[in-house]
Amino acid sequence: MKKVICYVATSAGDWGGASRYLFVTLKKLNREKYEPIVLFPAEGPIFPQLDQMGIRYHVWGEHEPNGYLKYAANILKSVKFFAKHKVDLIHFNHVGYWRPAEMIAAKLLRIPVITHLHRCVPEPPPFIKYSSLVVANSQFTANHSDTMGVSKKVAYCSVDPERYDATHDIRPELGIDESDIVISFIEQIREIKGIDTFIDLAKNIAQPNTKFLIAGNCRDKQRFKGSYSEVDLENEIADDKRIRYVGHRSDIENIYRASDVIIMPSRWEEPFGLINIEAGAAKRPIIATRSGGIPEIIRDGENGYLVDKNDTIKLLQYTMALINDPQLRTRMGARGREIVETEFVDEPVRTLERYYDELTG
Repeated sequence: MKKVICYVATSAGDWGGASRYLFVTLKKLNREKYEPIVLFPAEGPIFPQLDQMGIRYHVWGEHEPNGYLKYAANILKSVKFFAKHKVDLIHFNHVGYWRPAEMIAAKLLRIPVITHLHRCVPEPPPFIKYSSLVVANSQFTANHSDTMGVSKKVAYCSVDPERYDATHDIRPELGIDESDIVISFIEQIREIKGIDTFIDLAKNIAQPNTKFLIAGNCRDKQRFKGSYSEVDLENEIADDKRIRYVGHRSDIENIYRASDVIIMPSRWEEPFGLINIEAGAAKRPIIATRSGGIPEIIRDGENGYLVDKNDTIKLLQYTMALINDPQLRTRMGARGREIVETEFVDEPVRTLERYYDELTG
């Protein structure tokens, strides 16, 4: 009998870290042993892919308290759904809830619950105490999160190398020559992600055959502090034609292929940083800040370089070393792929499955 795992998601896209994590987990999950069902807050672009994978999903909405009668109705709806589908375990792929009806329903039915932390939670929501287990995406996240006494374990994020092998050359589309060296920033366009540091780095590299790509979302400045609009970005780039903003790309794997080096100059404590394992999957060296969970992925001098936050001198030195040494780029990229295949493809999902088995018996 397969164990039915019900995932509660925050979005139905694949652009954010938590969404990308969930999609890869579903793809790698042992379907002979587990039957996934995914609850989404709204419709989204990931649905056709789930249809192809034969994964059941429902547009569920968000069931936070909104009046006693409506809250009670949502609890009853959740109880009926979990009982009808014989759910064995509920996996909240986030900690964005406050007092979700699904958590009360799980408690009433004695269904174990996992809450998955994709960021540090120093001040947890009250219902985290009803979790059976809290899973963190890195040891850093686990160490810097309060789980109100609930046991916490680590399961790293996974990446699908097949996506980064099935690419095509977009350099001609981007007006980049084969002989050019391409340095890329693949992140949200925000101050905490170090976008201004990346642009300053580009302007301090004089070689005309070095090009710079920026790929990512310009977020709403009112909702996301320190976000850049496209106008802000254009003003920052000014008239440097070597720097190009390509916007959000659903084919991000092709941006990695077009790149020679990835830069991740984050200013905040990254809980994990999917960019680091995506670069490894694409066989590209990465230079990242020594922050948060990143040192759990990047082995300084092996699959990339680590620099202290705001250490622009070291950042420039390492970037120039990779620009000037194609063999170093190849060697670091190959080592990155080795590390990814060993630690960040199947192993995190197998770890998660062990937690499922421990909780469901």
